[in-house]
Amino acid sequence: MAPLGGGMVNEPTNITTEPTGFALEGHRPCQHCGYDLVGTPIERAIDLEIAVIRCPECGNLNPLIGTPPLGPFAQRAAMVGTLVRLLLIGLTSIILWTVAFNSVEEWGESMYRSQANQGLMAFFKRNGDTPEEQQALEVVHEDDATLGEFITVLKLYQKRTDSKYDFGELFQSQITPLLTVVFILGVVWSLLLLPQRWIRAGVAAVVVGMLAAGAGVASLFASKPLDMLVQDLPMAAYDPDRLPSFVAESGMERLFAFHGAGVVVITLVISSVLARPLARGAFRLLVPLEHLSGVEVLWKADGLPMPSPAPSKDQPTVES
Repeated sequence: MAPLGGGMVNEPTNITTEPTGFALEGHRPCQHCGYDLVGTPIERAIDLEIAVIRCPECGNLNPLIGTPPLGPFAQRAAMVGTLVRLLLIGLTSIILWTVAFNSVEEWGESMYRSQANQGLMAFFKRNGDTPEEQQALEVVHEDDATLGEFITVLKLYQKRTDSKYDFGELFQSQITPLLTVVFILGVVWSLLLLPQRWIRAGVAAVVVGMLAAGAGVASLFASKPLDMLVQDLPMAAYDPDRLPSFVAESGMERLFAFHGAGVVVITLVISSVLARPLARGAFRLLVPLEHLSGVEVLWKADGLPMPSPAPSKDQPTVES
């Protein structure tokens, strides 16, 4: 029997083959060009007395038997790839933390801009129509007014307007780009954590998002406590004439801090759930089924069957 070395098998001009009537059912890349050999007829190399598969792309003969294990260089390359992936996961976590942290304040700022155009600041200049409004508005005009007292007026205004917000204007603000970035980061995170199942990847992303959003809420509440005098706000010294606007914006940030945190977490959940189905759908749409072996981890990681073309009707099949 001739030796089974890869060099002899890869010299098709010196090897005589004959058909076996079988075709390869499993996915296996060509050793020469990487073409997926699924569905390719299996031949018998007469001189070598082994089964081979001729690549329809480059003509290379591939032995049906398994390939030898990876050498040290390939193992080191795999280690480098793992380190790069961990680095990308860490970088994604840092960006996700920063965006989630900032989204807490941005939601309140967006709500302030939305309501400011509906007469919020004009409400502060009025005397109020009810005794509760009159008392609250009188307090905020005193020199020792606190942020908590301003927030009371904001709540009365929301009650007065029945919380009718301009969500069209809200989502035209900076909150939309932030949520878009959060969605993209959730998708990237889910794909970077392959071959972990999507549930684990999603839980990890949500945990990071919750920690970041929680830290943002805690930082906001600590820097702007309810008993802080409005005169002590950092922006009060820069533009005293716009102090009511600054205080109202700070109050909105506190009022809607948890809303911003919740929206970030919900966006992460949605992106984590949709990431891999979107990736699988994109590959199936853009790549022929016989070439999907390179991304089979997208299916196997979540316990899904790998899509494969239907075997030829006139050829029996054999498992690889």
